[in-house]
Amino acid sequence: MSCKLSAIVAVSDDWGIGYEGDMIVSNKADMRRFVELTTGHTVIMGRRTLDSFPGGRPLKNRRNIVLTRDASFEREGVEVVHSVDEALDAIADEDEAWVIGGEEVYRQLLPFCTVAEVTRTHCLRLADTHFPNLDEDDAWEVVSESEPALIGADEEDHGIEYRFVTYRRPAATDEKEDAEPASDGQQATESPKRPQIRTMILYRSKHHGNTKKVVDALAKAFPGEIDTLDVATVDKKNPKVDLSPYHLIGIASGIYMGEIDKDLARVMQASVGTGDFVFSLLTYGGASKWYGKDIDGICRATHANFLAGHGCPGFDTWGPYKLMGGMNKGRPNDEDIADMIAWYDNLVQGYGDPLINEYEKRRRRAAWEAEHPDPTMMDKLKNTGRHLFGRKKKQ
Repeated sequence: MSCKLSAIVAVSDDWGIGYEGDMIVSNKADMRRFVELTTGHTVIMGRRTLDSFPGGRPLKNRRNIVLTRDASFEREGVEVVHSVDEALDAIADEDEAWVIGGEEVYRQLLPFCTVAEVTRTHCLRLADTHFPNLDEDDAWEVVSESEPALIGADEEDHGIEYRFVTYRRPAATDEKEDAEPASDGQQATESPKRPQIRTMILYRSKHHGNTKKVVDALAKAFPGEIDTLDVATVDKKNPKVDLSPYHLIGIASGIYMGEIDKDLARVMQASVGTGDFVFSLLTYGGASKWYGKDIDGICRATHANFLAGHGCPGFDTWGPYKLMGGMNKGRPNDEDIADMIAWYDNLVQGYGDPLINEYEKRRRRAAWEAEHPDPTMMDKLKNTGRHLFGRKKKQ
């Protein structure tokens, strides 16, 4: 891609960029800089960023591209793309283009940017969207920095210190001279980096050990990523398990009378909370008994998110099956386990990065709230005032 792609953003001390669709700090100098740098060029944004502009109209004197998953979205004056590749193809013939938000668009396109123009605002405020912390990313370096200045006395956020910082991604190093050619005349491709998540699998394995066999195989396949806990070891009087360090929570069980183990259900109800991300791994004797409707019901009751479930047959000697020597002898077998591992791997590849981003966002919010015991009332009052009386957006 010959186009120079840059990002432009204003951030607070914890790299927060917005709250409830609005910028967390108003700064006319930042707005003037935004206009000066982007006018006459292409800007790429998400749909919510477009909606935050006055009347939801595109920016003047710029080519406006909106990146959205909504296949039916259209709006006068904007070009719509539905993937990063489409966005890059759309600007391939441009000299320069700017990524202007929001959070997810920044994260998707930042790897293709060579420059980031960042207004560093010296304050901490409640934020629900963030920009990646470039100071903690070895791929970026500071190449210039303005002298500190204060937001003007005639502005809402007067007296707050800010500075303009330019970050640059250093030129890529030359290809390794020792690189071995790919076999069969094909070019070698680098495997995508696996998201570094943490998973806790809560399980209960009775009778024949079907579930434990699956859980142990998963933990062995992904060492350091998956922790497991047999709920039989959990105190029945205090069944709550601390799941806060984990991005993903797995619920693994056999199926008993169409439901998961009752002890496991009790621990899940006590431990899973608002916003947690849950998946299920179930083994079953009869057909069509593994779909986990009770897991989905518990997630709904605790306001957790049930992402998906997977299951396989397991050896069962319950009831009439005992008369015939058991059902599903030898299951789960090596093929079942390999299928379970592949399914979990696909789940992590698909959800991993968004889960990490969400986890970090929540961690930052918790840290902010811990530092500011009673900050939200004032922020909400100020935000209400902004919505009632309006505030000039970037033009």
